[in-house]
Amino acid sequence: MTDEPSENGSKPLLSVENLRTHIHADGNTVHAVDGVSFTVDYGETVCLVGESGSGKSVTCESLTGIVPQPPAEIVGGTVEFDGLSLLDVDDSTLRSVRGNRISHVFQNPQQALDPVYTVGEQLVEAMTIHGAANDAATRNRAVDLLRRVGIPRASKRVNDYPHEFSGGMAQRVAIAIGLAADPELLIADEPTTAVDVTVQARLIELLRGLTGGGMSLLLVTHDLRVVAALADRVVVMFGGTVMEQGPVESVFERPSHPYTQALFESYDGLDRRGERSARDEIPTDGCRFRQECPHAVDACEGGTQPTTYPAGDNSTHVVSCVHYASGRDPDPILADARAASPGGEPEAANGGSADE
Repeated sequence: MTDEPSENGSKPLLSVENLRTHIHADGNTVHAVDGVSFTVDYGETVCLVGESGSGKSVTCESLTGIVPQPPAEIVGGTVEFDGLSLLDVDDSTLRSVRGNRISHVFQNPQQALDPVYTVGEQLVEAMTIHGAANDAATRNRAVDLLRRVGIPRASKRVNDYPHEFSGGMAQRVAIAIGLAADPELLIADEPTTAVDVTVQARLIELLRGLTGGGMSLLLVTHDLRVVAALADRVVVMFGGTVMEQGPVESVFERPSHPYTQALFESYDGLDRRGERSARDEIPTDGCRFRQECPHAVDACEGGTQPTTYPAGDNSTHVVSCVHYASGRDPDPILADARAASPGGEPEAANGGSADE
């Protein structure tokens, strides 16, 4: 599926096919990413959604090889970026892509920013690493980047240290550093987490404006409000695999995998199907969700994660579930889709600039 042209007839900017990353620790091997496939088109926003431990962050860190190796090991799959096979290139080529054409914004900006350097020095460093001269023009661009991400009094605050910024402002600084080399793809891992709703709304507007300028965005989040506000397409992950993916409107209107339904139902902290038993170890074969799935059958066991099938008439909305195979009946699952649907796009938070 990832080799197919995008809707506009061109090849996607990023194509991930059957990516597998294992983590070796304490004599055990965890299949953190186990056969993940998706694409990101030019100027598109794709959201990776799923609970903690579903493999979202490790997937993103595997794309450009920044996942710590060891204990991690990328054991298979392909990652193509604008025709370049990122898992096969030498370190020098990969470094020229990383941070330059593909930038990462990590969780917890207060830890990602260096406390002993001003934010201006860190912005200038990000630009000079990728070829800019360390001169007055570069410093002026650092100020412009801070203004671009909404930092007030940017010409003054460029001299401040990370601890002098609140959480929301530090997240904006981290995004500014990610934008320093004008990347074609920005990978943002939970950029709206741990900030209040007013700051979240302003960060959403910032990210929306960036993609409006032609940049692509791969966003990791667990917040359905953020997904609804930003995503063009959604990739739902569980147990290191993809359960469902498709256009955001289609997935929100008709969540078609039992895991997606459970994820949507539990979003408000209440499981409308009643209490589940505590989770056992996630299976490493067959459907990873089968132990908790109310529709599990014998065919869900063994082999790899089930192949993807269209979830109805929309061929771009696919689901990894045996019940959608030819000769099987997905109607009992689809009957749950209406109850699980968030009821349209959740409303993104609105408000003033309390963080400023």
